[in-house]
Amino acid sequence: MQSYKKTLTILAAVLIAACQKPLFPGGPRYLREPGGTARGVRDSVKRPEEATGKKLYITALSGSHAVLLADGQEISRAPADPDPERHRARQGHLWTERIEGKETVIYRDGEEVLRFPGEELLRGFLIKDGKVHTLGQRPGNAGICYRVDGKEVFSAPAGRVIGSATSREWDDGAFCADSIGLFYAYGIPFVHSGNTSWEYRVMKGPDTFQIIPDDVSGVILDLRVYKGKVYRAEQRAKALRLLCGDDIIWVRQLDQWETLSDLALVPDGGEMCLRGISSYSRYNYSEAWFWEKGRLDRYTETLRYATPHLFKKDGQRVFWTESSGRLLRLGVNGKILPLDYGKFTFRHPLCLNVQDSTFLAILTDTTSTSHLLLTDTLSAPIPFSGAPTSIRIE
Repeated sequence: MQSYKKTLTILAAVLIAACQKPLFPGGPRYLREPGGTARGVRDSVKRPEEATGKKLYITALSGSHAVLLADGQEISRAPADPDPERHRARQGHLWTERIEGKETVIYRDGEEVLRFPGEELLRGFLIKDGKVHTLGQRPGNAGICYRVDGKEVFSAPAGRVIGSATSREWDDGAFCADSIGLFYAYGIPFVHSGNTSWEYRVMKGPDTFQIIPDDVSGVILDLRVYKGKVYRAEQRAKALRLLCGDDIIWVRQLDQWETLSDLALVPDGGEMCLRGISSYSRYNYSEAWFWEKGRLDRYTETLRYATPHLFKKDGQRVFWTESSGRLLRLGVNGKILPLDYGKFTFRHPLCLNVQDSTFLAILTDTTSTSHLLLTDTLSAPIPFSGAPTSIRIE
């Protein structure tokens, strides 16, 4: 980890040396380690990278193409759908998906690798043992399909996938994969006297792992499998509940003026946690919160028009506030990062992440077309044309 942080620091120095304008009023960077000359850095950047075997990857949309950058250099470009959920970086390659006629086609670095019938938006994507696992959502909640290398393993004619391809906490999107197995979940709607209720099914590969009948739970807000146990977050009347199987772990009574949003189950520190945002209409303010190990951590924003967020992963606690898409405050582990606030935006949820215990962000300057690579120890402008959609290390 220390060697990879060194790689990031060196990469930042390279990028800064290549740019003409300082990014911050007090100077172009903030670093805990001194930087060298541009030539010296370029000569040494390979050594720590070779030691860790990892690179910093950024994906972006540029016109009608998706682009993949590795350590600041473009390595792949391919025609892509404008939906940022339809491309991703995995194992050093740019993966894109497109609907062509009545088929879904998957490309790797612009070359077709899989083609199968039907229109599917890939909510889950995982490469394991050389095989490509996908979990597709058909339009209008018209069913799901789990495939391995494009071959159908399981499908349901109706229902919607639980989970998103843009999850920060679950790297494989709607998949929950560990040593126990590969899990996913979907909901099936039932209409009774004009009212719709949902039955939920948790799957382990092609097999049903658990069924949650439509009369058992309230409104399920998230459903995940962690270490072979099924967790769900649900709302019943004005109570929020976290359950493991049928056991209630935590109950929180909601204020009558409170509305929940951005709620998600989060694996952290070997346990299942829960995060969300509560908005209070009567008091005209919002707070982000994170529940773990019996403790509720709150982050309240004093600016009434702003929305706060709280995100934890791999020991990193990230909080930020935004309004109308603009970043107003950003901090890591209690430290506010020195930015020109009000000037930057996250173009996509995956432009902020934590991987290998390293905080990563790619911000876009709303007053120009430039971008900013950011971690808890460095900042550096990255010159490329396009709208960034994700940042990760592999």
